[in-house]
Amino acid sequence: MAHPDLSPVAVSRRHRRSALALALVLLVPVGCRSKGRDNDATGPETTQSTAAGGAAGGAGSNGADGVPGQPGAAGTPGGPGAAGQPGAPGQPGGAGGSGGAGGTGGTGASGPIVGSPTDPGAGPARPKGWRKLAAGPLRGRHSASAVWTGREMIVWGGAWRAGNASIWLDDGAAYDPAGDEWRRIANSPLSPRSESVVAWTGKEMLVWGGQKQGSLTGFGDEFSDGALYDPAKNSWKPMTKWPLAERYGARAVWTGSRLVVWGGASDAAGEDPPPLADGAVYDPSDNRWSKMADSLLGGRIAPLGGSRGGSALFSWGPGEVRDGRRVALSDSALYDPAKNRWSPAAAVPPPPKQTWCLDPAGCVGVDTGNRVVFAGQGLAWDPSGDRWSTIADSQFRDPFLEGQASAWTGTRVMTWGGGTTNTPGDVPPATVTTGGAAYDPAGDRWEPLPAAPLAGRARARAVWTGRELIVWGGEGPEDHRAQFDDGAAYTP
Repeated sequence: MAHPDLSPVAVSRRHRRSALALALVLLVPVGCRSKGRDNDATGPETTQSTAAGGAAGGAGSNGADGVPGQPGAAGTPGGPGAAGQPGAPGQPGGAGGSGGAGGTGGTGASGPIVGSPTDPGAGPARPKGWRKLAAGPLRGRHSASAVWTGREMIVWGGAWRAGNASIWLDDGAAYDPAGDEWRRIANSPLSPRSESVVAWTGKEMLVWGGQKQGSLTGFGDEFSDGALYDPAKNSWKPMTKWPLAERYGARAVWTGSRLVVWGGASDAAGEDPPPLADGAVYDPSDNRWSKMADSLLGGRIAPLGGSRGGSALFSWGPGEVRDGRRVALSDSALYDPAKNRWSPAAAVPPPPKQTWCLDPAGCVGVDTGNRVVFAGQGLAWDPSGDRWSTIADSQFRDPFLEGQASAWTGTRVMTWGGGTTNTPGDVPPATVTTGGAAYDPAGDRWEPLPAAPLAGRARARAVWTGRELIVWGGEGPEDHRAQFDDGAAYTP
């Protein structure tokens, strides 16, 4: 597939917060409108929502492989040993022996999850390969939010397509793999939306932000409210009010205990607004937002983001407009929410053209233990040497392949499906991918997944249960307009 020259440029008012926000920021001259992929003006649907991937509490092993967790925070993934049992979420993990790494784990649509079952609800051991999920109570949809709780996969929100328009949704359901059963969850206090930030706090599903009805053809039309869902009580409670100016294109990172939201731009600031360099941190333990210290980075829209050891990594992103074009920034910094402090990190070297961040899932890094990996972008950051590198090539290491369903297993980044678009805005994918692959960060290699019993699709959602990769929902290509309400689970 040919890729256009990704020179950094500004976007028109109409498309600044469209489904192609980041792609257009990088590709389209100020005031211009995209004619399609071949005219260097298009890219996949891009939003902030999948940025809530959390640091995983991994399984420890007997001896030195076990890593102590931190009280109330996500632990670091343990080593490859399998004898240890995972520590209880939010409690200190053992230093070895039977104690595993503590931590709540957490997930965005593509973020890390605990690498082993946290309770029997993860389900029985199953034969290797794919299995179809039982039919659920939800209508077909794309761009929903999904999270693994340690017992259930909860799916909420999203949109379904009616003709050329999408209708936003505000319902949800929970799937229990142990019994292969679904249940509807209580009504949410939130308005219908798609592409929300989602994370598992260890007790509740956190839902924040997302796109408003019709926002894919509007300008800066995103939510800044949120709510917490307690599956044990089947009840919701609202989050406190966002403390900063409304914005679009912010990046949200779940660190394992806090949600860090930074950057973006304000739709109230005019046609080509300056990028913002402020942000706020949400602590679910006391339902409170706090403003972040002044950033070491200049403002930018839709940067890369990832979690690393309880801190949030931010890098890349379009900055201010100069000579009618937005400047592409490549510097990086880490933010520690516990100390409210920034520290510098290495800048991304000039990347190959195909590694500019155009896909939401690819914009969110996975903390694999040794590196923070942006599999869809083909990049990895090594904190020990503070350096960036490229990862092995693959058809899934393609920023023009958007809407991939992906999850971190503790040892692999598994990804399935995805699609491409020909025009900006709220449109179905022009093409879809039917296969999947797993990236092994230790060996720097991709391994194909067996064929799944699902039709090809994009904008599905995935979680890792500790034993299975579950993929659900999504939509087919534009010549079919299918909105899927089915799913499947893969046991490696």
